[in-house]
Amino acid sequence: MSLSNNGTIEIASGDSTGTPTEGSPLLIVDSTTTSENASPAGSETTALAQTLWEEMNHPWPSTFQRSISILASPGVPAKDAALFTKSPEPGSTPLAFAHRDNLRRGFYTPNQGTVIPPFRTGEQGDASHAGIMGTTSKLTKVKSLDFKLDPSNVRKVQVQQQKKVREAQEYRAKILKEHDAQDSVKSPGYGREMASTRMKKQQKQAAAVAGPDKHDAKATFTQCAFNLCNILMGVGLLGLPFVFKSAGWYGGSFCLVIFGFITWRTSILIGRELNGDPRPSHYFDDSPFKSPLPPGSGPEARMLPPITSFPDIARVAFGDAGCYVLATILYFELFSCICVFFVTIGDHLHQLFPTIPASYHMAVVAALSMIPTILLRTPKLLSYLSMVGTVATIAVVLSVFSAALGEGEVAETVALAEGIQDARPYHIGWRTEGLALAFGLVAYCFSGHAIVPSIYTSMAKPQEFERMVTVSFVTVILACFVVAMSGYYMFGSVVEDQVTLSLEQSAKGGIAMKLLTWLMILTAFSKTTLTMFPLALGIEEIVTPYLTSQRMVDAADTSIKMVLTGLALLVSLYVPSFSFLCALVGMICTMSVSVIFPAAAHLKMFGPRLTLTEKILDSLFVFVGFVMAIVGTIVTLG
Repeated sequence: MSLSNNGTIEIASGDSTGTPTEGSPLLIVDSTTTSENASPAGSETTALAQTLWEEMNHPWPSTFQRSISILASPGVPAKDAALFTKSPEPGSTPLAFAHRDNLRRGFYTPNQGTVIPPFRTGEQGDASHAGIMGTTSKLTKVKSLDFKLDPSNVRKVQVQQQKKVREAQEYRAKILKEHDAQDSVKSPGYGREMASTRMKKQQKQAAAVAGPDKHDAKATFTQCAFNLCNILMGVGLLGLPFVFKSAGWYGGSFCLVIFGFITWRTSILIGRELNGDPRPSHYFDDSPFKSPLPPGSGPEARMLPPITSFPDIARVAFGDAGCYVLATILYFELFSCICVFFVTIGDHLHQLFPTIPASYHMAVVAALSMIPTILLRTPKLLSYLSMVGTVATIAVVLSVFSAALGEGEVAETVALAEGIQDARPYHIGWRTEGLALAFGLVAYCFSGHAIVPSIYTSMAKPQEFERMVTVSFVTVILACFVVAMSGYYMFGSVVEDQVTLSLEQSAKGGIAMKLLTWLMILTAFSKTTLTMFPLALGIEEIVTPYLTSQRMVDAADTSIKMVLTGLALLVSLYVPSFSFLCALVGMICTMSVSVIFPAAAHLKMFGPRLTLTEKILDSLFVFVGFVMAIVGTIVTLG
């Protein structure tokens, strides 16, 4: 028995006296596993290490919740940036386990005739076992002293590990009593134990300096409302005046009000699904994650256990198949958003430099976007980038409104300057044939439900969730009306599909509008960078289990991001229309994620406890969502 360099106790199996027998295997026990939530052998005592370990025991997409959180706040804290962007742990296959450490190698010894992997007690393989590398095992398949690491048996694993550690410590104390203290101090095992103790002490000090764990940091009502508004009022805000151009004054207002109500309602439903009960969140006085009442134990208890992520809602409601379908749509939506950002950047740069084609601008920006996403993945950079979008959103609302007040209606002036014929009438009341495109653009503007769980779980008082959602949606709808009506009033039927392009064309635009254009370019660039991380992590999670080293994971991370960037560039070059892409994404993805799925999951999870009115409303949302998605997509493509 000895203590290894990384703090693990090596106990040789043998007889009851502890004497190792010839050919007996070594059992590696983690001496740091002394608490209920301890991490496995060799992992760091940090929130990041614990999160990565937990993800290995969960099905795809286990990285979605932590990675999508990078989009859930206007400023990414530097201490959390590594958590949001860290690649999954390499390997969850038997081959990868064998290359990582012996504790995870499985329940049985290798089959006869297989190659024995290196025994690892630290960063490098143990030199004492280097001689058997590449040799053929002569062992028969028998149960080893450790046990199968099954996700459903994690607690049992931890308890048995702790028991083995205590037994090893008692055995060592007994041996020390039988030998002279000076001889014990001179032993290699004693030195390694002292080094391990110092290391654990340094880790505790570092954790104290780093501050409380990320799970302890809770957001206030105002912070959560601001974050939700920031998510909803994204780049889609630029296309709202074009909504009124497509459907008219009344048609555009109808689309905004109807879809605003639908998405407000489905946001409430997502909160109740996360809470595990169909009743309003304010009905409960306690937090769903710290409730003393077991789910389903009585009328005052929640019906189901609380849920913390969007894919988990799908898994509870529709099983693994439903989760995979939803996750695929979510990642497709993220990919489509990157395409939209490239088009936005290309259009705005072409507005500033009209002699250079927009496609050339897109290609250059795509190449530049690889630098922060691949080479400069630093917490401070991510924090700065995430703040840009918030500033740009406020600037767009104020700029469009102030321009409408200062310049008034300039549709005829812009039409003459651009040589546009037959633009009259510049304003219309209702246009039925434009409703499909208008609904698609509005849907894209209100897409953001996948991030709602991150906001919900971050709330200090989840009981205030529904009130927070109501305040946020009222604020967002008012801001949308300000931008849509101001932009359409100014430019009418000659408004561009991005109102900032029309502002730049305005005769009185001046230097302020050029600065706004550059701000929109920087905003789209920052959102491209931030959106790439959750998308790439979702794909990495599929390939990482088959990789055996961190170097291979880093190479896969770089390759995946380069391929995704190239594909997004090809799509944006092939379909360089902002309004078309936004409408298509809104009809396909937003209708599925923000309308159909929340209502269907609510109906599936809480059907027996819902009132007749709630059942009818949920069924109506599902039916109307399907019809709008199918018909709207056909009309948009046509």
